[in-house]
Amino acid sequence: MQIVEPPRVERIMAIAAHPDDIESWCAGTLALAVDAGASARLLLVTSGELGSHDLDVKPTFVGMQREAEALAAAQRLGIAEVAFLRHPDGDTENTRELRRSLVEWIRRWQPDVLFTHDPEHAYPPYLAHRDHRCVGRAALDAAFPLARARLAFAEQQLEPHTVNAVWLFASDAADAFVDISATFERKLAARLAHASQTPDPNVLPASWRERAATIGAPVALTCAEAFRVLNV
Repeated sequence: MQIVEPPRVERIMAIAAHPDDIESWCAGTLALAVDAGASARLLLVTSGELGSHDLDVKPTFVGMQREAEALAAAQRLGIAEVAFLRHPDGDTENTRELRRSLVEWIRRWQPDVLFTHDPEHAYPPYLAHRDHRCVGRAALDAAFPLARARLAFAEQQLEPHTVNAVWLFASDAADAFVDISATFERKLAARLAHASQTPDPNVLPASWRERAATIGAPVALTCAEAFRVLNV
């Protein structure tokens, strides 16, 4: 286990399953990278349309609401662009269609570093959301080898692109820790932008500070995010 700096690169891409996933796991690190000069972009596979307990509300409305919240949160973090794939919430699969879409966006945005869910050692173990596992696996498949293979999805007429590293979040095998004390308040503000997912905004800040301290405890950080970093 080690304390690391955020990636010092020009272009970062995050692929997440749901609108509030990056706020949970990597927003502080992304904000640090943006402050250092990186351009960060976010691709959301689902719009989180099942994220309501209200039986009177339609999933399409929930999805629209959560997309708007994701855009507001991204603005608070300094994320340059957000795109939505609108795959089914709770029923996303690692299909050829999904891999094709992920390859297309990787080739468009040409990230040096990719952030996504850890599909092999997902946290929490055994109970990690299936969308997280499926999206993480599809993102890794897209980054290597598909996005760099010239003959893979050649009909896109986009240049192949090589992602140099993948930072896996929500990982039960994390070994790299980032001190996010300088950007924690922005991470928190971004999370609070997801108002539909925040029953009591007065309670959330204290619980999230405690969570950040728990994550950083193995390396004596009081406010941290954790990753498994893969050099591709």
